Amino acid sequence: MGNLYSLQCELNLIADGLKTYEDVIDFNHADEHTKSIMAQLWDVYVEPPSQSWYTYQGCWESEDEFAADLASETGFLDSDWSTYFDYDLWTNDLFISDYTSLDCRQCGDLMIVRYD
Repeated sequence: MGNLYSLQCELNLIADGLKTYEDVIDFNHADEHTKSIMAQLWDVYVEPPSQSWYTYQGCWESEDEFAADLASETGFLDSDWSTYFDYDLWTNDLFISDYTSLDCRQCGDLMIVRYD
């Protein structure tokens, strides 16, 4: 069932979502994992590949892992305040308003998507 659904998503993307030359080139040069992500984002958000790369944040093992990586990228954790940092609250806040996660049908991890 999952493979059939993935194939249907990919066919829908090819039929309706590849509107620009850049989208077609990106799709043709993509590996299977990337094609699956493009198709899944098209199925859920109706975003062509040229737009979906602004919202797609990668596949992660958990929301906590993504949030911890994002927190470390900000540089905030290098300050004296890092001992007071609450990772659970940070993760909860991120996924209430700014991000969502979906099961990636290709790799089985969580696909993190940012809201615009």
